[in-house]
Amino acid sequence: MGIEIAEANYNQNPIDIKGKLYTSFKTYTALPTRKFRRILNYTDTADTGSDFLCSIVAGETFDGELYALDILYTKESMEITEQKTADLLVMNEVNEAHIESNNGGRGFARSVERLMWEKHKTRKTTVKWFHQSKNKQARIISNSSFVMNHFYLPENWKDKWPDYYKAMNSYQKEGKNKHDDAPDATTGICELITNNRKATISSISAW
Repeated sequence: MGIEIAEANYNQNPIDIKGKLYTSFKTYTALPTRKFRRILNYTDTADTGSDFLCSIVAGETFDGELYALDILYTKESMEITEQKTADLLVMNEVNEAHIESNNGGRGFARSVERLMWEKHKTRKTTVKWFHQSKNKQARIISNSSFVMNHFYLPENWKDKWPDYYKAMNSYQKEGKNKHDDAPDATTGICELITNNRKATISSISAW
């Protein structure tokens, strides 16, 4: 049963299929044989009690593709998600973690750094926090093509991360979306690749 039917029949929440932003997703059954260029993380902390924390770990290939390796998508309290995020980064041997500093994210990032050291005795992951000032809806829409064509998810991602799957498959191009945490974080981790490409092109042009 598709998510659209399930939401309409059981949750009285009809989804406009034609209005969905993401019409398809790339999936994989096995990871690339070549080692990843780097393993990245992007974390969007929960703004309010009704929001989700979304923390995505993905491997970047040498040709600029992203493979989702692990996702934490939860409404649990910050005291719990700080530890779970620290564990996520260590378990997946993340090289760089980018955490939005909006709405307490800076304190969250510092706590994650501290917990990685206290529990795992490692500083392997570089944790960076930053203020996200760009329009969220515009970012999500402008990066949707990259998400659909260059962001690969495990074939069984519906079962691995059901709430994340539901959020990505129900996000609408127009109108009010109840939650945008999953598309926002997915956009964020993809921007780590696309923005780097833009910077490289700009530097070459300037030269």
